[in-house]
Amino acid sequence: MNVVVELRLPICDFALGELFSIRPDIRIELERIVPTGEQTMPFFWIIGDDPASVADVTVTDSLVDSIETLGETENGVLCRTKWSADGGIHNILTEQGATLLHAEGNRDGWLFRVRFPDHETTTRFREACDDASISYEVRRIYSFSNLPIQQYDLTEEQREALVTALESGYFRVPREASLSEIAETLDISPQAASGRLRRGLERVLDSTLFPPEEPSGVSEGS
Repeated sequence: MNVVVELRLPICDFALGELFSIRPDIRIELERIVPTGEQTMPFFWIIGDDPASVADVTVTDSLVDSIETLGETENGVLCRTKWSADGGIHNILTEQGATLLHAEGNRDGWLFRVRFPDHETTTRFREACDDASISYEVRRIYSFSNLPIQQYDLTEEQREALVTALESGYFRVPREASLSEIAETLDISPQAASGRLRRGLERVLDSTLFPPEEPSGVSEGS
């Protein structure tokens, strides 16, 4: 059963944290990864005022061989990292077959949201991090089967569509997945995927923004 874990790491426990000592005002977002057995987390965004000046900095951490600037947008600078050695949390995630759903950092630390194949994998991940002296705090842990759907009156299909879109980065800026890609993952047409997303979002927003009123406890005719 898939397990999602949200982790908080100190700046120093991920190699790119050195960039915050140079520019504490920036924010870094790592591109989502799926385990492939190849190098992981090579792409990340630097977001802030004049982010290109940070991308040109040489990082002295032994895990980072180089940082290359790939391009600039109004949202920041896209960079590619070349890791120089095995080790670090990025390699541990790959070894455990985990999927990085979201990761971002600022001068206060790193936040990772990771999906593991099962609870046994999370145990092996913790043991590997202990061996590598990587510290982290677990903020939240849950399985997809425990995600509330009755609270929002979602159907299983709507929840599946929303989870797939969220994991794929469909709602992120810049968007990391197209509607066609979401539809292909769900094995439905783009029109059907769009409908599930719209209806699912409508129900979530309706339940969140307009929750049912608490009963007053006073019956009619009192």
